[in-house]
Amino acid sequence: MQAFDCAIVGAGPAGMSAAIELAQAGADVVVLDRADRAGGQIYRSAADSPLPDAASLGPDYAAGADLISRFEDSGAKHLAGADAWHLGDDGRILFSYQGETRELHSREMLLCPGAMERPMPIPGWTLPGVMTAGAAQVMLKSDAVVADGAVFAGSGPLLYLIVAQYLRLGVPVAALVETTPRQHYLDAAPLMPRALRQLGQLRKGLSLLREIRASGVSIYRHAENLEVLGDENAKGLRFVASGKQYEVAADTVFLHHGVQPNLNMTRAMGLAHHWNSAQMCWQVTVDAFGESSVAHVSVAGDGAGIVGADGACAAGRVAAQNISHRLGRISRAERDNKTKSDLAYLSALKPFRRFIDCLYRPTDALSSPRQANTLVCRCEEQSMGDLRTGFEQGARDPNALKSLTRCGMGPCQGRQCGHLVTGLLAQWREESPEAVGYYRLRSPQRLLTLDELGRYETVTAEAAE
Repeated sequence: MQAFDCAIVGAGPAGMSAAIELAQAGADVVVLDRADRAGGQIYRSAADSPLPDAASLGPDYAAGADLISRFEDSGAKHLAGADAWHLGDDGRILFSYQGETRELHSREMLLCPGAMERPMPIPGWTLPGVMTAGAAQVMLKSDAVVADGAVFAGSGPLLYLIVAQYLRLGVPVAALVETTPRQHYLDAAPLMPRALRQLGQLRKGLSLLREIRASGVSIYRHAENLEVLGDENAKGLRFVASGKQYEVAADTVFLHHGVQPNLNMTRAMGLAHHWNSAQMCWQVTVDAFGESSVAHVSVAGDGAGIVGADGACAAGRVAAQNISHRLGRISRAERDNKTKSDLAYLSALKPFRRFIDCLYRPTDALSSPRQANTLVCRCEEQSMGDLRTGFEQGARDPNALKSLTRCGMGPCQGRQCGHLVTGLLAQWREESPEAVGYYRLRSPQRLLTLDELGRYETVTAEAAE
C-alpha cells in the first residue's frame, strides 16, 4: 500500500510548524486535525476570528494567523475534521472523517495532541455553570460568547490571560480568586535570576497582572478552601483568603489549576512515559528531537511536556528536521545545523519553565478531592468515597480500580480522572505516583457508531496529490 512519508496528528503550533518544514523538504505529509480549521487551542479561529477586534486577544494570538496562513500555503495535505482514534505501531492510522472511517499509512508519525487543563475537584466543581478557563477561551475564540460577571479562580498564566482578555472586551468580571500559596513565591525566588534570561516572557506575565489590577476587579490572593456555592446550579464561590472567609455571587465560575499533556493518544500507542515531578503529571518520554520509545513515532509540543506556544513551534520544527533525516532527505549534519537555533531556544527556555512550574505548582488541596462525596469520575459518577471503597476492597492500581468501579470507562476514557486516580492511590498507598502508574488505554480513543465503522475508505498519498 502506498503510504505518506509522515502523518501529523494535530494542527496546533507544533503540528503546523512541523508540516511547513516537511512540505518544504518535499515530503508527502498529511495533517489530521479534528477542528474545522488549523490553529489548535491557542490559535483557535485566529485566521477567521468572530470577534470584531481580534487584536484584543493580544499579539501572541494575532501571530497565529500568520502561522495558519503559512501552513495552509505549504502544500501539506490537511484533513480538517479528521479525528484519529487508532494509531498503530505499524504506521496505520484510523480516523473519523465526514461520518466515515478512513485509513491511511505513513512511514513516520508525529503526534501533537497538545495539552489539557488539570482538573480542580473542589466541592461543587461538577455543577452546571462551572467550567474551566480553557472553556472560556473556546467560547470566546470560536463564537465570541462570554459570561458576564463570572468568577475566575485558580492560578497560572492562562487564567490571567483570559481575565485580561475579558476586561479588554469590556466584559465585567466578578472577581479573580488567586490560589498560589505564599510559600510558592519563596520557593520560586531562587529560580528567578536564571528565568530573567527570558525577560520577554516575564514581562508578558507581569503586564497581564498590572492590567488586571488597574481594572479595579476584586482580587483575592492566596485563597484556599474553595467551594462552589449552589445546589442545582452554580451560585458563586466561597473561599478563605488572609484568614477571612468570602463569598462571591456568580452564575458562572471558571476554574484553572494549570495544564498537563494530553496523554490518551501516546498512552494508547504504548509509548514509554515517565512522571514529571516538577509539573506533577505524566508525560511521554522523548529525546531532544522528539523521538519516542517507538523509533518512527515522534511527539512534539505541549503533548510531550508543557513548553508554551513558541516552544511548541520550535519543537515541531526540530521534530520535522529529524524526521526528514530519518526519511533520508537530509544528512545528520544538515539536521544538526537546521535544528541548532531551535534546540538552543528550547534549552534557554528551561530555566523559565522551571520558575513557572515552581511558582504555579499544583497544590495538594486543589489536585485531589477532600470530601468523600466529591465526584472524581464525572462520566461514571464515581465519588472519592466510591473509589476509597474500591481501594479497601483490594483495587490497588488504576486498572484494578477501573475494573471494580468503572472509573475511567466513560466517554472521556480517563482524560479527566486519570491523574486524580493516580494521585489518590499514591496517597492511600503512601507511594509515589510513578509507582502507582496510570490507566492502560486502548483503541478506539473516541466513541464510534457501527454505521461509521461500516463506511470505510483508504486514503493514500497518491490520491491526495
